[in-house]
Amino acid sequence: MGAAAAGSANTAPTNAHTQIFLYTLIDWGYQGEIYPVNTRGDYVHGLKVYRTVREIPGPVDYVICIVPAHATPTLVDDCVAKGVKCLHLYTAGFAETGLADKMTLQDDLVRKARSGGVRLIGPNCMGIYQPGMGMTYAANFPRESGNAAFISQSGSYTLLLVRAAAARGVRFSKVVSYGNASDLNEIELLDYLADDPETEIIGAYLEGARDGSGLAKVLAKAAARKPTIIVKKGSTEAGKRGAGTHTGALAGDDSIWDSMLRQTGAIRVEDFEEMADLMTTFEFFPLPRGRRAVLFGCGGGAGVRASDECEAGGLSLPPIPDDLTAELARSLTTAGTMLRNPVDPGHYARDWTDMLERLDDWRGCDMVLWQIAPDIEALQTEIVLQYIHLMRLHTLKTLKGLSKPGAVIVHGAESDLGLQALIDTRKACAEARVPFYPSIYRAARAISRYMDYCQRHGRQPAP
Repeated sequence: MGAAAAGSANTAPTNAHTQIFLYTLIDWGYQGEIYPVNTRGDYVHGLKVYRTVREIPGPVDYVICIVPAHATPTLVDDCVAKGVKCLHLYTAGFAETGLADKMTLQDDLVRKARSGGVRLIGPNCMGIYQPGMGMTYAANFPRESGNAAFISQSGSYTLLLVRAAAARGVRFSKVVSYGNASDLNEIELLDYLADDPETEIIGAYLEGARDGSGLAKVLAKAAARKPTIIVKKGSTEAGKRGAGTHTGALAGDDSIWDSMLRQTGAIRVEDFEEMADLMTTFEFFPLPRGRRAVLFGCGGGAGVRASDECEAGGLSLPPIPDDLTAELARSLTTAGTMLRNPVDPGHYARDWTDMLERLDDWRGCDMVLWQIAPDIEALQTEIVLQYIHLMRLHTLKTLKGLSKPGAVIVHGAESDLGLQALIDTRKACAEARVPFYPSIYRAARAISRYMDYCQRHGRQPAP
């Protein structure tokens, strides 16, 4: 197993960088040796601190650099002398500044590192999250491995995306924040992930690219093999300026990007929320035979709103025929229901199981979407909320057992109780491996785009 080293200007226990990069590796049980490095030496967290990378007695595969930018040339020299394979530059203050001397410094580092056999990740990035080997930069990232991968020029986007998708049950094989892409870049990373047997879903956040034709080629390769979902930012003039100052990226014309992504078969999304929706859909939603949905759950005004959002997202809501409506009505014990699609069965009850199974048997629909709007429930006393929670778990179990694809949507949640219901339901869905969405429109949009991808690539529903 290769060794890891952290180069730091300060290894004090209270230092934020020490917390992020050293303590998390120790706590996660990184599957190799860890060597802290600081010019003062000493010990930290029971580990001997070496004054330079050259002094480390064992082999070093990967170095995390958190020294100031002006000290990085010496560190690169040490890494070359030590035979380090990869140097992760968390350090910022290079090409992203737009300053000529800082751009020159970055170019010189790359030239020196490459000539010495060292590859660079960054500068200005968070590095690698790979739970299978105990590598992380966020203590609360999931420790279980999964089949989704994500690469990003933005470190904050990796934090947002991993946490958002993980809350819904998605787990990751690899995540790489690569910042300025001075050496290792999106082309090499995407090419690797296209061939990676541990990765089945690929996501990427891009601000720009220096080799458009090379990127198009690798995206076509990746998208032909696996769902490849791209967030491309820096499309406006302000965004282009922001990309330049964030990672030094060449943003380019947005219409060219849009055309390129469409031609390669990649899926372009607007932001990390939509990427999390699509990852959830590819992970948990069986491919439906068509786009005809039944909305089951809260009715009235919420049902009308849900109908509009569902169809705006690309799904249709066929009317339920009279004979099935009569069958559904026999399962009801309360008035004030709506049975034409959306289906509003009234108050929570175990009777819902029979209704859901009848809808599952209906050949006129392809999927069942269960919608919950907790803030429109009139009774919210503690005992009622406990009962509702139990009924939701019972309904989720029924939904998961249907033959048609099913999903859960919690929308209109703004109060503390509503948000708590969203969190509780999302957690239950993640444990049951049922797709969860925070709005009807986002659910419909993700499912529709998922089906578009499957149609383009010849995927068929399971028999």
